[in-house]
Amino acid sequence: MAQTVKPVGQVAAPLVIFAFVSLFLGVAVEMLGVFGGVTEGLRAFWEKSGMEMKSDLGLPGPVGIIVTAIFCFGLIGAILGTPGGQKRFCLGFSGLILSLMLVPALGVWGIFWKPFGMLLSVVWAWFSAVVYAGMHLMPCDRLVGSTRKPTTLDEWIQERAKQKTSDVED
Repeated sequence: MAQTVKPVGQVAAPLVIFAFVSLFLGVAVEMLGVFGGVTEGLRAFWEKSGMEMKSDLGLPGPVGIIVTAIFCFGLIGAILGTPGGQKRFCLGFSGLILSLMLVPALGVWGIFWKPFGMLLSVVWAWFSAVVYAGMHLMPCDRLVGSTRKPTTLDEWIQERAKQKTSDVED
């Protein structure tokens, strides 16, 4: 039975690439006005509820770009640095909920936050980081469950082979 070894994953290059791609996606979608109708519907809902919206923030404005970049870079960095699929899911879901909570938090001060471009960016960042981390052997994955921490992929493969042969002998 042939086993395939996952390639060794990096953190820095995927972090930068995925964050900028997701940020570009959110900015482009907002500039094209894809979510314009939904955004206006949300604004009308808030104003009908008695909230006076004095200003708008969000993508593609500079504040929206900075906030979205912080969310994307933070989420991708956290996912690539965390072992385990369940923990990565929890991180992504938490990032999604936190980005959604900007709407009511800023609404209290009369600032309407346009959430949909940022939500798309966060979902894309989450998706791309989880797919990459699932298809690569991340540095954090090599450290889980081992008292001796291998420093190279070859050492890690040898250690895993020893564990499998000892399991077969038992």
